[in-house]
Amino acid sequence: MDFWEQLIQLISQHKQIALLYVLESTGSSPGRQGFKMLVTENGDMLGSIGGGIMEHKLVELAKSNLKQNHTETTIKRQIHSKSVNQNQSGLICSGEQTVAILVLTEHHLPTLREIITCLLNGKASSLSLSPSGIDYIKTKPTENFSYSYTSDNEWSYQEKIGFKKHAYILGGGHISRALTHVLSDLEFHCTVIDDRNALHTLERNTEAQQKLVLDYSELEQHIPEGEDVFLFIMTYGYRSDLDVLQQVIDKQVAFKGMMGSQAKVKQLLDEMKSLGYTESQLSSFYSPIGLAINSRTPQEIAISIAAQIIQLQNKDLP
Repeated sequence: MDFWEQLIQLISQHKQIALLYVLESTGSSPGRQGFKMLVTENGDMLGSIGGGIMEHKLVELAKSNLKQNHTETTIKRQIHSKSVNQNQSGLICSGEQTVAILVLTEHHLPTLREIITCLLNGKASSLSLSPSGIDYIKTKPTENFSYSYTSDNEWSYQEKIGFKKHAYILGGGHISRALTHVLSDLEFHCTVIDDRNALHTLERNTEAQQKLVLDYSELEQHIPEGEDVFLFIMTYGYRSDLDVLQQVIDKQVAFKGMMGSQAKVKQLLDEMKSLGYTESQLSSFYSPIGLAINSRTPQEIAISIAAQIIQLQNKDLP
């Protein structure tokens, strides 16, 4: 949100802006698909496309395009190896990335404002880039990213914008509040649910996009399924954890897990088995959640949980 708001603010001040966007990345490229940054003519910058000498060179190219009033979209393939004859990025980390440099003016303000509206509403739609510029598409894409290339003058890139990941934090206590803060920084849309009225930790949670107070028996209808949904059970007690787990155990989501000590988790699983739940059902969720880093404070526990999510999401990356 801050990135797009800053972009709109600068353009509204009648400044031309270069938008640098990573269209594709492979291997150990430091700039991943979807990374972006803005550059002004005098060198002000926000965001990153991977850093290092590569980013420096492309920033200088963007500044040169602005000074020369070169408004055509530029596309640059960057290979992170000294063994190639062309398109060397200056980095040696292996992999490669393709970066588009687009010049944005007041003409693009309506499109950028539509992006802001999409982000505020928490709904997913599409950002499209091509040699002709940037566009906003209201329909939700089936993939987070797609890129096709025929030539420097014929390519297309599409990205799902809005929140790509949705966290449902079941319990509104201190750790819930800390986890909301961490996940918000990781661009999750966060919904916190608790069954207690006037809970001060929930009231003070200003980073959750949605806060619900309802009886946990009504929980199931408020939690969707999907590969972009993450569930975190951390209610105030054993019995409420058990009630919540029974409602979400069969949810088809990207991640579902519960906070608790080893002893508590064992007792809860034993009770779930006595209620007729199968090993297959119980193996579909993680508990205790969080990497084993001897975390103690709510902030440390929240970081350990977020680290586990990052580890699971990135397990297949090089």
